[in-house]
Amino acid sequence: MTEQEMLKEMCSYGLAQVDLKAIGQSRGFDANTIASRELLQHVFLSEQGVAAALASLTEPEMLCLHLLSFLGEEVGLEFFKRVYPDSVSSHGYATYTEQYKGLFQAVKTGLVRRGVLLFGTLPDTYRGLPLLERRRFRFPYASFMPAPFPARQPGSSLAGQYRREVLRDKLAEILNAPNEPAAAPKREEGRWRLANGELLFGGHPFRAKRFLAWPMTQLEAAIPYNAKGQTEVLQPIPLLLYALSRLRDDEWLAPADISPLWKLALPTAKAPEPQAVCDAGYRCACLERAEHEGAALYRLPRQADAQAGAAPEAFLDVRQPEAAGVSLEHVPVEALERLCALSRIEAADGRLWATPSFLKISHAPAETLASPLVRWLREQHPGFRRVMETVEQRRGKLIVHENLLVARVSDLALKVMLEKRFGRPGQLVALDGEFVAFPTGLLPEIQSWMKKSGHVIKLHDAYDSH
Repeated sequence: MTEQEMLKEMCSYGLAQVDLKAIGQSRGFDANTIASRELLQHVFLSEQGVAAALASLTEPEMLCLHLLSFLGEEVGLEFFKRVYPDSVSSHGYATYTEQYKGLFQAVKTGLVRRGVLLFGTLPDTYRGLPLLERRRFRFPYASFMPAPFPARQPGSSLAGQYRREVLRDKLAEILNAPNEPAAAPKREEGRWRLANGELLFGGHPFRAKRFLAWPMTQLEAAIPYNAKGQTEVLQPIPLLLYALSRLRDDEWLAPADISPLWKLALPTAKAPEPQAVCDAGYRCACLERAEHEGAALYRLPRQADAQAGAAPEAFLDVRQPEAAGVSLEHVPVEALERLCALSRIEAADGRLWATPSFLKISHAPAETLASPLVRWLREQHPGFRRVMETVEQRRGKLIVHENLLVARVSDLALKVMLEKRFGRPGQLVALDGEFVAFPTGLLPEIQSWMKKSGHVIKLHDAYDSH
């Protein structure tokens, strides 16, 4: 249910006049507003009185609203058992209504009548669920929430430690990446591979966003706990990241300070302690850490890539005319992605090399070609300059390609799968009708994939036909 649907139900017929009066008193609405259900509906979602109403809540109630804010979606009545556990009947043979009517009253008194929570009722379709089981709740004031913990402010002079070498060490593994143009290995998570001049990470073409997310996958592996029966959001790592996201630039988090929120969201004894998750986050290069007055403090890293602002001359060697040498120690992650989008990538002689790709450059969007890195390459490297000038000269003309194969794919579903699997720059391109085109060097990989998929390739002199 939407906020507006819930608000309309509450103000029109869901609440008694005494409930509306309590909301008005909590939020500071005048008598005329309280007396008019239509007017109350109009002003309820305004900021009037929200801060004062939130300040009147107990700590468990406030932390519960933080969890609702973090979820950003509606919840059922049972969500509030964590706040009002004594309001739930423990009678083994009680109906749902008998078991939870006390909980609904507690929620209504503590949150709805304070004017900080919306509720509505799902329609009784064909399941015949009781009214309370169809109740849904939303918290509409996330932007007004204070921090869910007392943040530490040790001063701007406190220098945090961040394991930047984790990402750089991972990039250095590219030099040992296998060159496997044919079938990909079964497990590629966090693994580098070179295939026909394409740099792959985790089985996909290299992307900065995916690579920068890799430390988080390591943290998830280090904290395997999963709170059964709870949404993916209300798990240790997302919960910690939410808490850290509430910090200002000069603030830090001490793990012990989020224990109340932690225990409310993760009530089981097997849940990891906040300190253990923070420590693992630091080891996996997901968090910064600092020591202050004998306590370990944490926050999100300000800049994950230390080399993000490096100039091209700091990481590119343009002395070789055919390819640019790439320093993996200094190349910004975003710059490496751009190089991959324009070049064939190879590892040789203990370093990475980017050779300009006519096909990739010809398909590159205008904003990519206009980027400072690409402009610098054009000015400083003869190979890139020559290819870019050739592309400009030929743009709009009919070009006869060499070392190019054309295949006829009569099965539309198969053509879609081929485009999805191989349709990256410099690889397979869909043509009109039933045809696709791809470089000759890609044929072994396509043949291997087709064989595994149970398809057969028929070879002809003029073109490859399926």
